Amino acid sequence: MTATSIKSFNQEEQLKGSFNYVKFASDLFRPYVQPYMKYFSDFKVSMKKGDINMALDDYISVAVLTSIVVFVCMALSLSVIIIIITCNIFMSLFFSIFGAVFFSGLIFGFFYMYPGIRRDERKKKIDGLVPYATLYLTTLSGGGTPPIAMFRALAKFNEYGEISKEANKIVEEVDVLGIDILHALKNAAERTPSQQLMDLLWGMRTVELSGGDLRIYLREKSKTAMSQYKMILKMLQHKLSMIVEIYLTVVMIGSIMFMVLTAIMGSMGGTDMAGFIVGSQMAVVFLIIPIVSAGVILLIKGITPETN
Repeated sequence: MTATSIKSFNQEEQLKGSFNYVKFASDLFRPYVQPYMKYFSDFKVSMKKGDINMALDDYISVAVLTSIVVFVCMALSLSVIIIIITCNIFMSLFFSIFGAVFFSGLIFGFFYMYPGIRRDERKKKIDGLVPYATLYLTTLSGGGTPPIAMFRALAKFNEYGEISKEANKIVEEVDVLGIDILHALKNAAERTPSQQLMDLLWGMRTVELSGGDLRIYLREKSKTAMSQYKMILKMLQHKLSMIVEIYLTVVMIGSIMFMVLTAIMGSMGGTDMAGFIVGSQMAVVFLIIPIVSAGVILLIKGITPETN
């Protein structure tokens, strides 16, 4: 039993006596989804790296039940709405079933993609903090601190986010389950979505296993990590300047040119085109520019390393 299993067991104990949606879904659909678990082997890895503490068959059962509930609710609500608007039973039946299938498929697709989304989010957060965490571990190792004590100290700092959570899992496995530090490092390296953190943990395990100097390894590793982080920041600076130039040129200057040209066309075309031109200008100002600006903000957020 792992530390995650103990946490899940405690949560199940707390939920006894109250309605448990996960257990209800598992009791209904687990016998039907278990034969297909072999097709979800990669999916299970994504759940592990995404820190989703749920059995794979339970997760699929929840996805199936939620999709069915959404299908029923959407079919009933859409049929009532459409029949009130159109007074056509056939049209109501067709569009309600079509809409229900669409939304239930959308929900199941979300369940299918969610572990991958969680994995990528955790990877980004961890990668942005690995250089600082490595530097902190290097500082702790200077006094001859054993690895488990370093991870205990690291687990107490919430500033390191997901890395602190990984360190806490290592501490739980060693202190609660009695696993030795080498196996705990191996387990942590296998479940982390970050290649940088994986390399760090495997390296620490190798140094401990071979009897090497952990302080020297961490010092060199921190130098390498900070150098890579500086290169990432330089690349980010270049990308941001390019995005800003494109945004100013295409969106802002383009919008101004569009306003000027449509105003000239409106003065030449008379009153026939006035409504169309005003509508186009309002669409650009109140719809297109805000949407493009929001997209640029999301793009910048997506390429910016996570730091606390």
